[in-house]
Amino acid sequence: MPKPTDDELDQLHQTRLAAFVLRARRVKAHSLYQDFAALERVGDVNLEIDVTNDGTWMTQALPPEEVVESAAARVRPLLLQNEDAYHQNTLKALKWMLRDVERKDVIALLGSLKREWSEFDPQGRETLAYAVQHGRIDEQEPTPAVADNVLAFAWIYGDVVHNDGERLAETAQHGVAERYRAAAPIVCRLIVQTVATLHFIEWLRAQDLITLPQEIFEQQVVVTDPVFREKVAVFVAPAGEEMPPMPLRVGDELGPEWCRLVAPSPVADVGKDLEPKADGE
Repeated sequence: MPKPTDDELDQLHQTRLAAFVLRARRVKAHSLYQDFAALERVGDVNLEIDVTNDGTWMTQALPPEEVVESAAARVRPLLLQNEDAYHQNTLKALKWMLRDVERKDVIALLGSLKREWSEFDPQGRETLAYAVQHGRIDEQEPTPAVADNVLAFAWIYGDVVHNDGERLAETAQHGVAERYRAAAPIVCRLIVQTVATLHFIEWLRAQDLITLPQEIFEQQVVVTDPVFREKVAVFVAPAGEEMPPMPLRVGDELGPEWCRLVAPSPVADVGKDLEPKADGE
């Protein structure tokens, strides 16, 4: 297979970077990002400890599962190797497009992004923030510890976007609640990391260090108004009437069986002439 030319590589990386920008803009538009302080608090695995008369309590407040589930769907392509928007493709594209740039700040930021993205590995088995074990007082040993990363991606690939039986079986003893508890912080950190990368790309473009088409920063990526109201022409005919050939053009005759729906005529005020008139009228 012939080695790709520089022009072909430019096109490949432009395509992949554009795919990331469009997906990242969709991630940024998610409702979780609108409260950035809360997003970071969940991502940091914030735990509150309360000491009361009836014991010591640990509380971890998370968003509703349905909200995080929709966010997981938006970030998922960034984790899939066969997607143009895959985060590693994005990092490679940036490295290629910045290959002649020798600015230390740019090189440092790109290296930082690479390190931060390395946290997100669907196959990873290492603990990111905590691990979970179950045990009973009457048992000699607790169950093996399960890393939060394993639980999190069992929720993503077992409970949400797929039904991965192997992941579900491995985490069955902990249930969907514990899987979700581990996944919510990772999804929130993915949102933060995705938008940070988007902002880096926007900054590079503003510095004239990379070139990307303006349209990918302007085109609509989410539906903001779910009510669709359009001005149309509607024609009706008796049931069973054969549809006219499509497409229709302005001025086409549909035949006498077809009637256009129009607004009803205003009702005449029939009582107006019956009102009593003053003398002299």
